[in-house]
Amino acid sequence: MALKMMLLGLMVVAALAKPELEAEESADPQYHSKYEPKYPSYPKLSYKPSYPAYPAYPDYKPSYDHSYKKENYYCDPRTPPKCANASATFCLSDYEYPAQDIKYAIEYDPLVLKKYADVAVQSADNLIAGVTALQEKNFDYSHYKGKFYEEGNWVGGEGYICPSDVIYARPKRALNVDGEWRVIVQDVAYYTQTQRVETCLFAGASCRTLAPCHRSSCVQKYVYHRMLSFDPCNTYRGLFIDIFKLPSACSCRIPA
Repeated sequence: MALKMMLLGLMVVAALAKPELEAEESADPQYHSKYEPKYPSYPKLSYKPSYPAYPAYPDYKPSYDHSYKKENYYCDPRTPPKCANASATFCLSDYEYPAQDIKYAIEYDPLVLKKYADVAVQSADNLIAGVTALQEKNFDYSHYKGKFYEEGNWVGGEGYICPSDVIYARPKRALNVDGEWRVIVQDVAYYTQTQRVETCLFAGASCRTLAPCHRSSCVQKYVYHRMLSFDPCNTYRGLFIDIFKLPSACSCRIPA
């Protein structure tokens, strides 16, 4: 009986002490209640801000006709231009000539007059001793075919011993000494570049009027020319001096 009374007393004491313990815990600033409030859930809005559309500007590309003929155009400077045939090293005419681009390059190059030089009027009168321009123009090689025993090797009028074609040319494009094609500054504003070009009519053939026993042959000679140029595959280089090898003479060679 006494034991039961003791247990009952302990239960009463514990019940009276519990509110005081809870009051102490709630007074503690580090005390956190186990109650977690539930907030209302709202649906997520699929809102995307709209901005005014700005005008679309095309990508800038310089207006160089040869370099930008079409999208992804690749320009190979070693590929012959359309104006050149299989064996030509220069063009006298060029329907793709970028005249506007060269004019622009001239206007914005302060050193162009230091790079440029030309003798616009050339002829046999000032380049060949003892031969006039009229004489050179009238040289007739129509009978000569480059054969030892043909009549054309022995007959014919005045002319060179190795028949040749002579022109005073102003090339529009030419192959430089590195094997790359360049546009030549030509007939833009007042700029011209004139070269005397002499090409053998029958390279390797026997020299005119010489007997077969001499074993003669006509050989092509060349000379290097410096000309003001423009690179259609790298237009940002502007104008520069490049070197070209052009036919200069047709000479008779007699071996030892």
